[in-house]
Amino acid sequence: MALRSFAEALGLLGKKPLVWMPGLFAAFAVLLTYYIFALFGATAGLATGAAMLFLSPAFLAGAYGIIIGDASSPADFRKYAIYGYFRCLITNLLVLMIGFVLSNTLTYILLMTGISMDIAMYFSIFLIVPLIFFFFFADISAIVHNLAPFRALKDSAFRVAAGSFKITAFYLFNIALIFAVFFIFTAVWSVLASDALLPLAEMTEAEILALSQAELLALFAAPEILSSGAIALAVCCLMFVPVFVSYKACFYKHHLLDLSSREPQESEEGSFDEKGRWYKYS
Repeated sequence: MALRSFAEALGLLGKKPLVWMPGLFAAFAVLLTYYIFALFGATAGLATGAAMLFLSPAFLAGAYGIIIGDASSPADFRKYAIYGYFRCLITNLLVLMIGFVLSNTLTYILLMTGISMDIAMYFSIFLIVPLIFFFFFADISAIVHNLAPFRALKDSAFRVAAGSFKITAFYLFNIALIFAVFFIFTAVWSVLASDALLPLAEMTEAEILALSQAELLALFAAPEILSSGAIALAVCCLMFVPVFVSYKACFYKHHLLDLSSREPQESEEGSFDEKGRWYKYS
């Protein structure tokens, strides 16, 4: 089940080195964005970060393709990256757009009814959870089944709904991984920024509480702390992004690929090709 897919995902990190490409790119993107931000300002840093985000679907599509398509060569990775780039990009942008519109609409409606901003924001965040739950596999569905973005969202939702307990176990494993990422990020950041954080560690609780917001912001916005955070984030991206991507692709391949994404119909004879697309026999 979910544990078997996770074990396979870890094994692929050694069997298929190209699976590390999304993590390498993510780590490079974090460091490049930070140093552009530090050298040329916020505008250049935001532009660099946005450019990196728009390039990332190519690496995701390449990794999905070699895992689900049982390939391993650089040529196969490049082929899947080119084939799935726009399918992955547009589908994920659509999910983000839907989440943005729905959360802002809900926040506006709640504010109009007299609910405080804090409570309205909490409700808006909770609205994002079911979107992630049902549309998490939409980018893979778009690539594997060659679907338009809206059809990919519908396909992902049906497959998740049909996955039952296996889907729940999969998400629980991912939540556990997120806690592991947070723990390692905190540990690496604390080690790298230990000298800069030393004055704060030597303060008493009363002295820390007496600090103003401006003083706390100046303390945590120090170049040493920011650079340490960027390096720690890059390390976590390098270590965990390949795990998340491989686990997602392995789980989809073994537990969701053969599930029907439609309501029950009369059985049809056909087969899947090497990319997982269904072909009906005439």
